[in-house]
Amino acid sequence: MNQMALLGNILRMTVTCAFPIALVFEMSRFPRRRRARAAMAAVFLAAVSVNSMLFILAGHERMKQLYAAVLFVPCIIYLLAAAKDWPSQHLFNFFTAVNAVYLISILSHFITGGALEGGDKAVWLDTLMRGLLAALIIFLFVRYLRRPYQFLAANMKKGSWRIFAVIPFCFFALVMFLGLYPHVRTDNLLAVTFLYVILCFVYYIIYQVYRSTYDLLTLQRNAELLESQSLALLKQIEAAEKSERDLAVYRHDMRHYLANIIVQLREGRVEEALEVIRGRLDEMGEPLCLSVYCRNPVVNATLALYLERAIQAGISVSVDCDIPDVLPVDSAELAIVLANAVENAVHACCRMTEGTRKQIKVHCVSRPQMIFEVVNTYDGTILFDEDSLPRAEDDGHGTGTQSILAFARKYNAFLSYKTEGDMFYMRMLINYE
Repeated sequence: MNQMALLGNILRMTVTCAFPIALVFEMSRFPRRRRARAAMAAVFLAAVSVNSMLFILAGHERMKQLYAAVLFVPCIIYLLAAAKDWPSQHLFNFFTAVNAVYLISILSHFITGGALEGGDKAVWLDTLMRGLLAALIIFLFVRYLRRPYQFLAANMKKGSWRIFAVIPFCFFALVMFLGLYPHVRTDNLLAVTFLYVILCFVYYIIYQVYRSTYDLLTLQRNAELLESQSLALLKQIEAAEKSERDLAVYRHDMRHYLANIIVQLREGRVEEALEVIRGRLDEMGEPLCLSVYCRNPVVNATLALYLERAIQAGISVSVDCDIPDVLPVDSAELAIVLANAVENAVHACCRMTEGTRKQIKVHCVSRPQMIFEVVNTYDGTILFDEDSLPRAEDDGHGTGTQSILAFARKYNAFLSYKTEGDMFYMRMLINYE
């Protein structure tokens, strides 16, 4: 084999190794995608190196027979160690990707006319066609399927993945039997092609099941978000009603106290009158009025309610808010976002050990764009998902973060989370239309 043919075959092998690893990476969920991307690149380099050695030393046929095993070992080991998915989902992802490799090789065979042994140009043409088909599949998956697929991956039960993993593995085993073992065969290419037609149909059914499940889970999640928002609004209403009731009682009692003070003063008993006043002030304690943080009454009521809870929990609170009456977004929805952000900050501070600094800062400006920021101390254990959103470690948490994300998507706002030292930052920028 001349150098051009050898180079063409190695390049084709590189494409054939890169595509399934890239697809598995996009299908899997990692806590740190940047670190995972580097590790998957190392897996790719190892697979290409081993397959190239097999091709040179043992021949093309032996390399084809061992190709999947060479990919399987490092890829699965790393996924088990680093990814957040179930082991059965790793198998589903891997064998789906390998089946896709064999599918694009068959498609390339038919598109290029099957002249794979017709010379160096045919090898290079096949390599180009495989690269284009692989890029198309990756693009379509990332553009249309990755988000719903990973959403399902986070919500489907382990048992479901065990059933789904059997399907691509069985098709993979049939392809191995029909096309590669005990030796490479091309006389039954039509049978293998028909097998992949069936596989595509099966995956279409799986996709429909995924889509229905995704729609159902999305409806449930939206219902949870609406319930969370409704509860937050009810808490605001209850706090306002309680303040009104207490003020009504104070106004009623104040008439009797004033009458008593007037009597004492008319009779010249100034000290007794002052004693009545001091006693009443002691009974009243702190003033009942809500703290004023901004000019928008809805947002101010929410901040007053949730920041008061932070103060009662022993957290130092600092607020600098410029939020006008008229906003580019719905005031109630913005209030819910701030309520969720402050509540998350309170939870983070409460998880810190006693004696450590606990602090929450809220900063808002309205011009030239609306920007608000909620900063809090935390214990250093927050993890981020593949979308750079804080990942809830406990059941029952995370709905507030999803509500904030839904608001950002609705108003096309820029949302970011980051950590610096012992501080956690949530920032949102809302452009004026």
